[in-house]
Amino acid sequence: MPIRPKLLFKPAVIAVILPVIIAAVCLAVIKEPLMILACAFFLMAVIAWLIIHFKLLSLCMITLAFLLPFSVEIPVMYESMLRIPTEPLIAIGAIILVFDVLMNYRKLKSIYPVKELLWVLPLVMAFLVTLPFSGMHFVSLKFSMVNIIYIMVFFVLLSRLSMEHPGLFPRMLLLYGIGFIIAMLWGVFNYWQYDWNPVVVRGIFQPFYKDHTVFGASAAVLGAFWLASAFYKKNKASMLVYLTMGMVFAGCVLLSNSRAAFISLLFFFIIMVMLSLKVRPVHLAGMLVSLIIVAVAVSQPLTERMKKVEEVSYADDPGLTDRSRSISNISTDVSNIERLNRWISAWRMFREKPLTGFGPGTYQFVYIPYQEPALENRLTVTDPWNVPEGSGGTAHSEYLLAMSEMGVWGLLGWLVLIGRWVFLAFNTKKQHPRRMEIIVAFAALSTYLLHAFFNNFLTTDKFAFLFWGTAAWMIANNYANNEQELLQTD
Repeated sequence: MPIRPKLLFKPAVIAVILPVIIAAVCLAVIKEPLMILACAFFLMAVIAWLIIHFKLLSLCMITLAFLLPFSVEIPVMYESMLRIPTEPLIAIGAIILVFDVLMNYRKLKSIYPVKELLWVLPLVMAFLVTLPFSGMHFVSLKFSMVNIIYIMVFFVLLSRLSMEHPGLFPRMLLLYGIGFIIAMLWGVFNYWQYDWNPVVVRGIFQPFYKDHTVFGASAAVLGAFWLASAFYKKNKASMLVYLTMGMVFAGCVLLSNSRAAFISLLFFFIIMVMLSLKVRPVHLAGMLVSLIIVAVAVSQPLTERMKKVEEVSYADDPGLTDRSRSISNISTDVSNIERLNRWISAWRMFREKPLTGFGPGTYQFVYIPYQEPALENRLTVTDPWNVPEGSGGTAHSEYLLAMSEMGVWGLLGWLVLIGRWVFLAFNTKKQHPRRMEIIVAFAALSTYLLHAFFNNFLTTDKFAFLFWGTAAWMIANNYANNEQELLQTD
């Protein structure tokens, strides 16, 4: 939709903007936290209405995508952190979604891919159902709100926009990538300042990316998206551009020094091979069952073999091969030992409360008694308010985190959603007119579907956008199967 800037100067518009100015002044002078929250909500609601009224939503989402790599955390009330400038914009996006649903409730099925969106409902319900059983209700409420709002904006709202404008999300990803490259150059500058010492890689991307692992995971999604796009491009010039972009982000994965990100990129290539061979979902299920059986059969000798690995992830000058081998070091690599400790803690928590979990967002506060004493190391946490340097994070697994905090419902929510996405990508029974876009999206998502075994980043705005936004683009493409609709352009 064209933007009409002249309308911004009409008296009626000024009359609408006036309450916004008043609310901003109130925020500056009022000290009562609840009043500040009320004024902030009013301000965001007015801005949301203006965005809808002037049809600026696509422009706002594009702007948000560019700003996401630059978001930084600042402390606010109640010992909470707020990511500026993006989280207020995301909150406005959630309000826009509510307004849009209320104004268009009669035609939701025509403007939203409702049937596809229902597949995320079990995961959302897991947050809501287990929240009352939490021992820390305020923590769980905040954690659930953050996750649900990210799903609302990056998954639900973006799926609607992607149906209207099929080319919007790739443009958003391109702008995000530009911001990401700038953050990468900042990291390279910091790396150079420390004479390329690999020990400092963990923090060189701050304040934009809190550590190298989330930077690496983001680079893997971006690299996989553009490499997969290049594979399906028939135009040689476009293919060369996409291939170059993909290689740049793949290079960022190597720069990040994140072992899980590197392995997830290798997993992406395996997925691309299987998709190219048109492996059917039933065959994929058979392969998965066979893999589980083999893993159980060789678990004992494999464990013994892993105990003999000596390479560590924090060596002074680790090569790519050594870093890859260090993933299996469970004897001397403290990073691996502590991650194993977190996994065991999450599993023990799940076994104690399999139906309700301990409450969304509570893992980091309650897991300490469930740790394995034999795995204690310099990164082991004994006080959640006094964490050793370099020992951040929670369960270091998206799936185990969901199990420990939301019980079996959290795990089922993820399995249902991932199962649906796998079916969409591998179902070749009926050729879809947008199959290329569906494959590209799933190939990019596959990097985190593996990475999520080792880390959890979906409460970080800049990564939540990549994950949920890519998923939204995939389901919007799957939903759009009308020939006339396919010919629409932005």
